Amino acid sequence: MDSDTPNLIPFSLLGDADPAPPMMYTTQPEQAQSIALLYEISHELTSILDREELLRRIAERVKKLVDYHVFSVMLWNESEQMLESVFAQRYDNDALPSRFQMPLHQGITGAAAAERRTIRVVDVRLDPRYVACESEVEVRSELVVPLLLQDRLIGVLDLESTVPHAFSAEHERLLNILGSYIAVALENSRLFAEARENQARLLNDLETAREIQRQLLPSGAKEIPGLDLATAYVPARELGGDFYDLLPYGVGRLAIAIGDVSEKGTAAALYGSLAIGILRELVHDNESSPSAMLEQLNGRLLAARLDARFIAMQFAIYDAALRELTISNAGGTLPLLIRDREVSEISISGMPLGLLPEAEYDEVRLNLSPGDVVVFASDGIQEAMNREQEEFGVERLKELLTTVSPADPGFKVAQRIVKATDEHTGPGRMPHDDRTLMILRVTEEAEADFSKLPIIY
Repeated sequence: MDSDTPNLIPFSLLGDADPAPPMMYTTQPEQAQSIALLYEISHELTSILDREELLRRIAERVKKLVDYHVFSVMLWNESEQMLESVFAQRYDNDALPSRFQMPLHQGITGAAAAERRTIRVVDVRLDPRYVACESEVEVRSELVVPLLLQDRLIGVLDLESTVPHAFSAEHERLLNILGSYIAVALENSRLFAEARENQARLLNDLETAREIQRQLLPSGAKEIPGLDLATAYVPARELGGDFYDLLPYGVGRLAIAIGDVSEKGTAAALYGSLAIGILRELVHDNESSPSAMLEQLNGRLLAARLDARFIAMQFAIYDAALRELTISNAGGTLPLLIRDREVSEISISGMPLGLLPEAEYDEVRLNLSPGDVVVFASDGIQEAMNREQEEFGVERLKELLTTVSPADPGFKVAQRIVKATDEHTGPGRMPHDDRTLMILRVTEEAEADFSKLPIIY
């Protein structure tokens, strides 16, 4: 072979597209340059997820391979069974209107999509399939490449030129190779947009659900004679599985409930809302003892047949006239009594709600005095975990509560407990569980009409 003759490589080695004419060759330097450019473009395109940015970048990069006057991309709409133009741009980078549709088998784009093959037209005036679009460009030649993903139609890439015979077999083969990468990039872009829309919809739904849950919880009980009452609620996620309620319970009495649904998230929040609804129904015109109330609530939750869920709950009744607190417990943590700076656990326990039928519950009655503080807490308080996997624990909580003064308002006590668990957990760590507190502090109170106990939600 003549030493001045360049090494020739069959162009068919560039890919698996439709075969070129048997004697179509390209020089090795040209082929190497084209392959390098294809490699660069393919890696760049698959990293872009925003569709508009992706299409703009495709138009720029394809221009390096093929000289066109109009570049457009149409995507396949499965539900409409139509190709829809989503991007069109002229050689001078001016955007073109891209709002039109094309069915399969109509026009050159519809034919390429239907037949799943590239169509190169040297002069559109001689092709009866050609359909002119309002692009203000007098088109003479066209190259349409179907964008396929495992034989699934994603769309078509359409190049147009004002010059006849503008597109060669080499252009066709290069774009066939690049088309598979473009199809993957467009599909990734679609999935990303879909995921982003789903996430936005989910976040909106969660925000709505969180607001509904917030409104289900009482905003507080005010002007209760002889009682300073405070609450704190810190969910670990957007929706919490903890709940609490304050309900009028006959003349001069207040019902107090604090619950913790097993597991976390949306299902737990819904189950907690169900429990609140049932509890409010049972409490209405009902003056049963706390133990009897828990038994009724247990039966109703079992009737709901939600076997995978149960609720740990503390239920108490405070009699303002007698300064008497009667407590029952269904699997919750033990309430704590602070009296004269000494902290003791109130020993009352029982089976969580929604597990066993005909469960029975005990109750304990406390005679309280001014300065006494009773703390109800969900297990998220004691189980707050630090980096060393150490729980906050009941002993740390009791030690903290020994510093509580009889004059400290209830909300200050709740704030100190939440702050202590935050500091124990450490910055930057997600809470392990919901944290809920109910603080009752008995105060000195002048004579009052306890038959008109105001409860404000």
